[in-house]
Amino acid sequence: MNSKAALPILACICIAMLLIGFTGKTLSRNAEGSPGSASTSSSVNTKNIAQYVFPKHKVVDVNITIAAEEFQDMLDNAAAEELKTASVEYNGIKFDNVGIRTKGNLSLNSVVRSDSDRYSFKISFDEYLTNQTFYGISKINLNNNYSDATYMREFLSYELAKEMGLPTPEYSYVNVYVNGELKGFYLAVEQIGDAYLERHFGNSSGALYKAVQGTGTELKWLGDDTASYPGLVQKSKSSNDDILLNMLDELNNGTDYENVLDVEEMLKFIALNAIAVNMDSYLGSNKHNYYLYESNGIFSVLPWDYNMSFGGLGSSQILIDEPTQGALADRPLVAKLLAVEKYKEKYHEIIRNMIEGYLSSATFKARVQELSAMISSYVEKDPTAFYTYDQYKSAVTQLISSNSSRVQNYAQQLDGTIASSGDGSGSGGGMGGPGGGGAGGFGGGRNGGGQGRGGGMGGQLPGGNAGADVQAMALPAGQNNANIQAVALNAEQAQNGQQGQIGQGGRGQFGAGGMGGGPGGMGGGMPGMDNQTKAANTAANRNEMYLTAGMLVLLFLSCLFVTKFRRRRL
Repeated sequence: MNSKAALPILACICIAMLLIGFTGKTLSRNAEGSPGSASTSSSVNTKNIAQYVFPKHKVVDVNITIAAEEFQDMLDNAAAEELKTASVEYNGIKFDNVGIRTKGNLSLNSVVRSDSDRYSFKISFDEYLTNQTFYGISKINLNNNYSDATYMREFLSYELAKEMGLPTPEYSYVNVYVNGELKGFYLAVEQIGDAYLERHFGNSSGALYKAVQGTGTELKWLGDDTASYPGLVQKSKSSNDDILLNMLDELNNGTDYENVLDVEEMLKFIALNAIAVNMDSYLGSNKHNYYLYESNGIFSVLPWDYNMSFGGLGSSQILIDEPTQGALADRPLVAKLLAVEKYKEKYHEIIRNMIEGYLSSATFKARVQELSAMISSYVEKDPTAFYTYDQYKSAVTQLISSNSSRVQNYAQQLDGTIASSGDGSGSGGGMGGPGGGGAGGFGGGRNGGGQGRGGGMGGQLPGGNAGADVQAMALPAGQNNANIQAVALNAEQAQNGQQGQIGQGGRGQFGAGGMGGGPGGMGGGMPGMDNQTKAANTAANRNEMYLTAGMLVLLFLSCLFVTKFRRRRL
């Protein structure tokens, strides 16, 4: 064969080698997990989730693109929680055909009744494209930091839960933009779903229930019909009802708790909510905001929704062995387990580790200050903030001092210096409960003047000044705040007694500036964000697909040319 005859063959070989090399590179990258679909490796997804989706060391941008009229309709009818279609660029990674809606319970209803449109949102990557996920994660909640002047309660609570070894959803701070306009500084939280379950339990095939407000969430035995427990909403595709009923029966009527419960995990869950004073939980009067997951016949409890932790509903301190709002007997998960001496000893050990570790005065102060250094500039520029920047700074200071006081109190309870239980009626507390404190309502928005220092709801921020406990039920102010407070009180008021009453003074209305003040749109994003994830976006994936297809066509044509050329020579 002469040199001219060899040229087409050599060209064909070169193209084939290039194609193989390029394809190998692409496959190698995909083996590390592509953002648009779940990787087969849980460890790989865990790494990517920590790096790209929920980085703890920085704030990332979430850019939502949606038809202006659709977004306005969503805001105008926020209580309906209707899904809309949008595109989302999350930390530089682009997704089309994403579902988005408003979300929330107390916070949603409260914002609806106020003059603000700072709603929490739920992003559903798989709403319209079944296999579209963000490194396996199908849904992310963008929480608006309602009633939290520190912007830290939920972040700190999840961080504490993770350190305790509880199965914790991922979380991180984000700046949320809609159609290029900055809408606010939010906390992103992973929705409990298959990716979460696979990471923590190695499976997602068990029975999953969510505790919402309703009968059954207290986990008392109400009979052998699952219809008697409407507050435990099944979230898994299927479930053997007997599994749930067997657990409830054993918890209430038996003694072999370890046969149906991960007891140590349950004790950690109780301790987390008690010591972080999270009364918007199983311990509180609403008895909600948790999940139950059954794996191989054993139920675990999954921590969820901590924006009211660290005294957000008013209780400054609790009795560690009676940490409930209302009768202890009405929370069998607490009453039954703590009635077993070895379980109570383990529970006390867990609490001691908390207050001598993460929550110790020095450690907690250092962590809060570290977070504050990271987020302060974003808080200051938040155009829809529920609080002024001065209120934020005061609240952060009070968060540190309140924790220090509580930790001292808990140490005394553990040592027997002061009582750790009472007469079985619980710790009381609730809206403006023990140690609740600050007088008066809030100051206005960014440009607003302060409301006076009237009675207000116990624990509210008094016009920018810290009260006895800034964290105690610091509801965002609004023109219709009387209605907001009524929503918050619906279940608590009957149990809290005198400690939980609302003062008779000002109602925390906005000053003249209202919520609309503050910095403008802030379009264009914050400088200095990490752009390494740009290389992994879907546009690049699409270009690679086109290039691969083109190379395949070239290879086919080259081979066809070689075949015809050789035939002519013959």
